[in-house]
Amino acid sequence: FMSKHISSLSFFETFLERLTTTDREGKVIIERPSEEYDDQKNPDEINYSGVRHPTLRFVRIQSTCQLDDIMDEAHAIILAGGTLRPFSHVAAELFGDDIEVVNAASEAEHQLTRNQDNTSVTTLPCKPKALSSSIQLSPRLTTFTCGHVIPQTNVVTCCLSFGPSSKKLDFRHILRSSGDMIDELGRSLLNLCNIVPSGFVVFLPSYKYESEVFQRWRFTGILSQIDKKKKIYREPKNSRDVETALARYSTDATTSRTGAMLFSVMGGKMSEGINFSDDMARCVLVVGLPYPDITDPVLQEKMKCLDKELRDRGAGISGQAYYQNLCMRTVNQSIGRAIRHANDYASIVLADFRYTSDTRIWRGLPQWLRRGCGTPNEAEATFGKVLKNVKSFF
Repeated sequence: FMSKHISSLSFFETFLERLTTTDREGKVIIERPSEEYDDQKNPDEINYSGVRHPTLRFVRIQSTCQLDDIMDEAHAIILAGGTLRPFSHVAAELFGDDIEVVNAASEAEHQLTRNQDNTSVTTLPCKPKALSSSIQLSPRLTTFTCGHVIPQTNVVTCCLSFGPSSKKLDFRHILRSSGDMIDELGRSLLNLCNIVPSGFVVFLPSYKYESEVFQRWRFTGILSQIDKKKKIYREPKNSRDVETALARYSTDATTSRTGAMLFSVMGGKMSEGINFSDDMARCVLVVGLPYPDITDPVLQEKMKCLDKELRDRGAGISGQAYYQNLCMRTVNQSIGRAIRHANDYASIVLADFRYTSDTRIWRGLPQWLRRGCGTPNEAEATFGKVLKNVKSFF
């Protein structure tokens, strides 16, 4: 017989064991409850965001130590994936102690960006072209990038800065929960439902915002209007229900006359590793930008650590660049759910004025999406023009 009770001393013992590791592997962080109120609960209760008491946490700030043994024994290491850029970010994370590799990765990223910018001459909407590039600036590192397997005619990228009533789509945290902003998003989707066939996937920046959107749309009646055009599905809260929800959505999206619409969350259960091929996602609409919580103590320590390394060694990335890359990596993972094979096709709509106003955001998108496109502008991102471009694509 084994007791299911776990003594609190076992947690303390594990904590002490972690303290025997080297300083560069991690830090002890004191996490204090934040006095923020949750409107969904009793207003007299303080929402501690999962932390009810001051808590000591040991967290790994450095990732380089995890590859030390492999680097010591392996002749060569190959890192392959769809979200490995910027190279400077990956190198700083995994090979931060190797100045030669970090510097080579940063220079390779700058060189590749310059080459891509020199070929960007047209305006949105654009149809990406394939491009491959191999760069070796150091005997220790070779980088390789390539375009997508699809032909350039199989995807269209549209930045949407204004809704149907010409209201600017601003999904920054301070404004996105307003009734007017949520209503404008609903009207945008309602109109796009008329021209997007089969499956339509919408990615929202957080679970909390997804709940706010649905609550507002139920009150205004927009939700029922959308549901009449496309059957609505939501990402389930329980991971065990994901497979069943996907099967039901897939059936309606691929077999019904009007298709279906699925609401998911960037960084959630359906934004990574899920295959929305063919009619499951003929359009992916990304709402806003999923920046991590800047008040998170672990994130703050990570950013401080990167800033210190950059100052001390002159190599790596800044904490702010790391923060920006985390956001764009999540966006890119969500976009990538739609195009799954060489004959697949889809339209990508990026709903937020920042996609046209912030160059860092535009350059953080996959190269195969923005290939041949100059810096986007708001004149090309009105709802009428986006609607026309998406309609002509299909």
